[in-house]
Formats: sequence, structure tokens, C-alpha cells
Amino acid sequence: MNAEHADATDDALVVYATVFGVDTPELDDLAESFHEASKLHPGLAERETQGMARLISSDALIAATQRSVRRNRQRREVPLPSCAVAPGLRARRSAHEFNGQPLALSTLAALLEAGYGVTAPGRRTVPSAGALYPLELYPAIVRVDGVEPGVFHFDPPRHVLEVVRAGEIGETLEATSPLAGFLEGVSAVVFVTAVFWRSRFKYGPRGYRFALLEAGHVAQNMLLAATELGVAALPLGGFYDARAEALLGVDGVDEAVLYAIALGGGR
Repeated sequence: MNAEHADATDDALVVYATVFGVDTPELDDLAESFHEASKLHPGLAERETQGMARLISSDALIAATQRSVRRNRQRREVPLPSCAVAPGLRARRSAHEFNGQPLALSTLAALLEAGYGVTAPGRRTVPSAGALYPLELYPAIVRVDGVEPGVFHFDPPRHVLEVVRAGEIGETLEATSPLAGFLEGVSAVVFVTAVFWRSRFKYGPRGYRFALLEAGHVAQNMLLAATELGVAALPLGGFYDARAEALLGVDGVDEAVLYAIALGGGR
């Protein structure tokens, strides 16, 4: 190693220590403990889906979920004037079937830009606590015109896709879902990960919550853009974490999957 390289390495270590501290994270870190406890595992699928089974078999529970509002008739009410909901918001629906048709690369690019694109120096399309932008987007492509199948990483400032894993991924991608056939016919699934310490070095454990909020902003942007572009889209909160992270090549601790959006043609 030459002196110039050594100096650069030393400078990088100083910056790293300033941001992250010289000590390793506590073993009983509450945010990490919660994240690990909320992961889905194939071996526990039956236990973790008991609530779904109860809901499907109970008309009373289904009816209750359709009245999702806390209401107190004893409180004084203030009537609101009528208003028009934006067409994109009114038309948005979660797709539950995909027809296997490919997406155009330009369409995928537009959706990624809507989700996390750069709007000005140091700014993206979503609000971010402290403008720290802890998220990363990974399109897992099954069928997109002009792009070979594989896993890619979206680099917003350069507006490019970096190849993470080349080759057919359909079966591996479907294996990330607890529900058989749920991803059949998709064109791509965009996984949203968080590099937690980008937020946590400033905000501590609350930075974890900020990362979750930001992932929701990204997903909603993409879903509304998909509605406008006529693309079927489905937000995915349930997936086998370890399988998804293995697909993307992330460690599940410093960087972990929070959310995913399935994209394609609808039926």
C-alpha cells in the first residue's frame, strides 16, 4: 500500500468512527431485536399465518375490517365540505394477478424515478428525516424488454441499474413469498432495503422508525405512478426475509429488506 492510499484509508476510518462510533452496536439493541423478531421464516409459516386463516373463515372479522375507523358518538362533530379526491388516488388498486407480459424498460425507469429519484442536489422524490436517505432499491427483473433477467441495484444519482446477479431468478423470487403462486406472472419486483446506520447515527433507535416511514413513502410514490402508467402493482409486506436478502446479496443486519413492490401487466 502506498502512502497516498494509506492516508486515504486512515481518513475513511476517521470518518467512519465519527459517524458510527468506535464501538460495535449493543447486543441487546432494541431496534435490531424488534426487526429480527418480526421476520418471517418458512419453518414458522403455519404459526405466523394463523391470523390470516381466522380472518378468511370469519364473516364477523371480515365485516369488522371493513369498518376501520375509531368512532365516538359522544364527541361533537364538525361536518367537512365535499371534496374531490385526485384521480390517481381514487383509481389506485392493489393487483392480485399478473398476466406475464413484459414491462418496457422506460416504464420501469419511470417507476424507479418516482419512487426514489433525485429531484435536486441532495434531494429525492420522498421526504427523508435529515435528508439522509437510508434506503436502496433493488429491481429483481423477470421480464423487462431490453434487460436480461437478474437482480439489479438502482443508483439514483447516476440513473443506472447495476447488475447484482445475472440470470433467471423466477423460481428463487417466487420462493421468497409465503403464498404459493402469489408472484406468478410478475415482470419485476422492486425490493426496498434500509442501510439503518445512515439514519441511526443521527437519530438513534428512532432512526429505525424513520427508515420504515420512508419505505412507505417510496412505495406509495411507485404505486401511484404505476396507476398513472397503467401498470399492475402490488405492495408486499409479507416475504421470507432471509430468502429475499440472499437473493439481493445483503446481510439482513446492516442492510435489510423492509418492503417490496411487485409490478407487471394485470388481468
